Amino acid sequence: MDVRTDELLNMLEQGDAEALDELIRMYYPEILRYCLWHTSDRQSAEDAAQETFLKAVRHLDAYARRGKFRAWLYKIAANTCADLWRGGERVEPLGEEVYVEAGYERAELAQDLNTALATLPEAQREVVLLRYMHGLKLRECAGVLGLPLRTVQSRERAALKALQKLL
Repeated sequence: MDVRTDELLNMLEQGDAEALDELIRMYYPEILRYCLWHTSDRQSAEDAAQETFLKAVRHLDAYARRGKFRAWLYKIAANTCADLWRGGERVEPLGEEVYVEAGYERAELAQDLNTALATLPEAQREVVLLRYMHGLKLRECAGVLGLPLRTVQSRERAALKALQKLL
């Protein structure tokens, strides 16, 4: 865990509300991006991201600093999005909504990648999203998914081979 996150968690345990605001500012954008991949629309993603932070605060004592805070947040986000999926709020995995940046080629590449990712089995797609879209290490991915490291490595390898053929 980085030093700043550790300091903020200490401050939060002492009741400092500003520490919570800072943690949210640090991690909200990447958690929202993750939720955007796992919900049907932006509003659902924002709801899931907010719920992720509410659950994190509610269960902060369960964290007990046994791992990386960032990976722990992703685990909560994954469970929150899965709950939304089971609750029927998600229409289909990786819907047609794609974040479009300035520049046509970049938007076209994003669409191609989105289409290619949609062809992967859910288990492989999840590893690719966590690893390459959100920058988690393989060990962190294993923790988020609750799988052995070897299984995550195997899924990553299979996904990359499939994507290489498609792209």
